Amino acid sequence: MKRSSLAWYAAVACLGGSLCVGPVVQADSPTTVKASSIGPTAVTTQVQPAQPVNTTVAKNSVVNNVASNNGVSNGAVVSDAATQAEQAALKQKQQYQADTETMGLLWMRTSAEYRALAYQGYNVAMNLVKMAVADPSHQRKPLAIVLDADETVIDNTKLMGESIANGNGRFDAPWWRQAVHQGKSQAMPGAVEFLNEVHKQGVEIFYVSNRYAPVNLDVTIQNFKELGFPSVDKDHVLLFEKDSDKQPRFDAIAKKYYVVLYMGDNAGDFPIGTKGKTLAERNGIIDAHKEDFGTTFVVFPNPAYGSWVSALAKGYQNLSPEEQKQVNNQYLQQ
Repeated sequence: MKRSSLAWYAAVACLGGSLCVGPVVQADSPTTVKASSIGPTAVTTQVQPAQPVNTTVAKNSVVNNVASNNGVSNGAVVSDAATQAEQAALKQKQQYQADTETMGLLWMRTSAEYRALAYQGYNVAMNLVKMAVADPSHQRKPLAIVLDADETVIDNTKLMGESIANGNGRFDAPWWRQAVHQGKSQAMPGAVEFLNEVHKQGVEIFYVSNRYAPVNLDVTIQNFKELGFPSVDKDHVLLFEKDSDKQPRFDAIAKKYYVVLYMGDNAGDFPIGTKGKTLAERNGIIDAHKEDFGTTFVVFPNPAYGSWVSALAKGYQNLSPEEQKQVNNQYLQQ
């Protein structure tokens, strides 16, 4: 067999992934993970970068032979191989995240306890609303409640479950846009009744969500109306436009209204300044506001997604499955 022919077969095998071992894509390293301020110990995890295998000489030799024998540019071949590697890595990450989210999402989809907590949250909130309506000291401003949408009054667990069953647990911005535009989000148990009772009490309702307004506002309003939610218009549905920090939207509402309570499934749904904070800082802020939960703040459980995930480590969502597993295990064993 001629040398050029041998090079051709070697290149095909290499690019097909059966013979070559490429370098491991590295995340920022080392990654430091600090334990919760309420935990008994602090854990520091150094995510060690894998040692890349040097295949530069072999790869260049093979690619050059392929290019010279087939008229294909080096850049095109390398670019195609890199794209395939990126797609494979993304698919691996999507599947790993799907695996790690399965039990939490099953709990949300099936458990009586999750439904009970939803009803409990709305009952607590309704009692707070009725007390505020009956209290004359609050009448200097119109009354209002401020709430998140997704997993606070909107149930997306069916859509997330379908995605996980198909091997994708990565709920990024493109995923959310597609999910929102399907218009298939459902109301959480008790949400419609609660919101309409608040409306009957004469209290304004503001839906402050981090859905991206330029592409999601109209379909969100349509979906909310179809579900039977009250106070659904562009003045009351306040989505994320330029800043995902909800505090400026909270402040704008508070200028005109006395806010009876805030409701959400994420610490960022409350005006306590957790945006961008570390895990330990978030827990410390929650501890400092412990008197507000059940009196001014009503929290709904969400083990599937949220800022708690990204707080596990710097750049956590971009870590490889192996690095995420290492971080997870450190916290589980601390």
